[in-house]
Formats: sequence, structure tokens, C-alpha cells
Amino acid sequence: MPAPLPQRPRRRVVIVDDHSAITEMLQQVIELMPGHKVVGSAEDTAGALELCRREQPDLIVLDLVMPPDSGLSLLAPLRAACSRARILIFSGHLEADSIERALSSGAHGLVEKMAGLDEFRQALQAVGSGRVYFCRSTSDAIRNLVNLKPPRAGLSARLSDREKTVLRGLADGLSSKEISARLGISVHTVVNHRTRLTKKTGLRGVAQLSRYAVQLGLVEPSVAVCPAL
Repeated sequence: MPAPLPQRPRRRVVIVDDHSAITEMLQQVIELMPGHKVVGSAEDTAGALELCRREQPDLIVLDLVMPPDSGLSLLAPLRAACSRARILIFSGHLEADSIERALSSGAHGLVEKMAGLDEFRQALQAVGSGRVYFCRSTSDAIRNLVNLKPPRAGLSARLSDREKTVLRGLADGLSSKEISARLGISVHTVVNHRTRLTKKTGLRGVAQLSRYAVQLGLVEPSVAVCPAL
């Protein structure tokens, strides 16, 4: 008798939203997605942090408007409490300022609540797969941010072709290990290239380097499933 096939690991999801109707709807949608399981939900920042610390989810769906603070204030503590979790912002309040703050605080995707459920599924799948996802309206806002607030390095840094390739990989949301596999070089070499990128550009963190990649024309921020920031 053949051995049973190993079960595919399920992505464990936490929903953070203060509207119970939206939470229930999202739970039904997510539970119907193969390989996904909702392990809990919270309706305020304190409850969300406690839940995520306990469950250590793979994915967090986060609203930005919640009592007593905002989802934005929760991003940094969530990243500290469950560093491996990837965060999809699902909110009806995505203005330029909140988009910039969300990206700077480590969000991996941004989708408006006006978007359809098909797009929500696509975004959750993309973020869970290690990519980033921005709906069309947020992509437009990101483009404006790039134009209005260019990185300090401007376009003056002279990057080698290999450094540009590594920068593109960072903007694709890849880890150093994934970039090394893509390029066929060692992880140590990728880390060295990242260090040189930081020194040459004066930029720190994936968000700033990704914005720089957009400005250089290495990636395109207007694509819906964004291998772009």
C-alpha cells in the first residue's frame, strides 16, 4: 500500500479588524482558499498583539482604523512579536501619508476595501508567497511618492550591473538566500552587494532601496501584483 502523500503546510492567518461583519466575510473567503487557515481574529490593537504573539501566524490581514490606536501603530510591534509573519493591509483609509508609513513600517501589501474579493485573494496569495502586492490606486500613490520624495541618493550613485540585479531582487521582495539562488552566487556575496548598496546610496532598509529601484527604472510600481516595492 503506497504511503500517503504529505499534507501541504497551511498558511496560518490572523485577521485584525474592528468590524465583525468584515472579519466573518474574510474568514469565509480565506478558509475556502487552498492551503490557508484562519487561526484567530482581533478587533483592537491590544488583542491583536496578544493573539499574534501566541499564534505566530504566517499572514496577518490588518485594518488601519481600530481602537484605541491605529493599525499603523501596531505594525512595528507586530513585526517584533512575529518577525516571520507577512502583513497585508486591507483598509478603506489608504491615503498617501498612511501608505508611506505602512511601507516604512514593513507592510508587504496594500489593498483598499473597495477592491473586489478576487483581488483580495490575489493579494493574500502573493504576500503569502513572499511577494508584495499593491492595488492599482496605491500603486499610483507610490509612484507619486517616488516623484515627490526621491531618495537622498538621487541618481548619483554609480552601481555595477550586479548591484543593480541585487537591488532588483530586493525590490522583488526576495531574501538574500532567494537572490543567491536566482543569480547562482553565494549568500555571502549577496550580503556584500547589499552592504555596498547601502554605502553607495546612503539608503537603509528594503523600503528605501525599493523606492530607489523604482526611480532607477529597474521595476515598475504600477503593476497590480507588484514585484516592485
